Amino acid sequence: MDLDLAIVRAFVIAADHLHFGQAAKELSLTQQALSARISRLERSLGVRLFDRSARGVDLTAAGRLFLASARHLLIAGDRAVASVHLGDRPLRMGVWGDLFFPGPAIRALTGGQPDLRLEVGTSQHARAAVAALRQDELDVAFGRVAERDELSTGALSRCLVRLDAMGVLVHADHPLGSRTAVRPVDLRGTRLWFPGRLRPTDFLHQLIDHFGLVGESDGVNLGPYHLLHLIPDDPGLAAIVPCHVKPLVGPALRLIPLTDPTPLYGSSLVWRKDEPHPDFERLLQRAAAAGQRHAWLRYDEHRHWLPAEELADVSSTKSRTTCAT
Repeated sequence: MDLDLAIVRAFVIAADHLHFGQAAKELSLTQQALSARISRLERSLGVRLFDRSARGVDLTAAGRLFLASARHLLIAGDRAVASVHLGDRPLRMGVWGDLFFPGPAIRALTGGQPDLRLEVGTSQHARAAVAALRQDELDVAFGRVAERDELSTGALSRCLVRLDAMGVLVHADHPLGSRTAVRPVDLRGTRLWFPGRLRPTDFLHQLIDHFGLVGESDGVNLGPYHLLHLIPDDPGLAAIVPCHVKPLVGPALRLIPLTDPTPLYGSSLVWRKDEPHPDFERLLQRAAAAGQRHAWLRYDEHRHWLPAEELADVSSTKSRTTCAT
């Protein structure tokens, strides 16, 4: 049996409104035309989808069962139409991360080449980026994925592409401001800023717990660039940030490498397995080339520290040199 997607769409909108008049208005149909479409669908399926009474309209048990599948049909239909025009738009990338200054990392990831058409936006966190991927609002996402169950459906692929060495950002007048290197344990007694409430799987939460440090939040997460103003206003404060942001640091601030061990912050590419954008394979090739050129995945258990999640990723990358679609 072939289903007419226009009729399926009429059913879904009617089910959302549970009011044929409102649904007909949204579909730019008369109420009689909408009723005719619903009746035709019910005859094709051999079941009643709606109960109609003087009190209004409600879904039958069969209607509730059919609704979830009907939504998937519409999504698949919309994706099929969009796939014809994939090459007409840029590759849409979402980035996230409370410690992530995206500009330098994205430029390095893509090779800074203008022929790779990339449209970059920010996501609130990994869960939001994953949801946008599943809803076809993004083609690829880039950031730290700590909660692996977010990808457990099998519809998404993930590949660790960067391990960034971390440093401590302090005011020039901070007691550590004249140091050329700082050990994580040297930060005990220093107030470390962190963005909002931390979950147990967050990088900073694990680092603070592991090295016995003290974190402090102002309760408002304004993103990593907020630090460039926050620390000059409060010289006793410090923050853990990637060392690649050093060119952004002004004269009042010092970015000092962390050593013995050096904490590493992992970032992954995440993408949907079906219907990749035509430029996506080129992005993977650029990421692989940049990773080899800059040794992004170098890890030494005697020199570096990683959260448990990244340790598993590093082990898996030893058997391959590139991400695979």
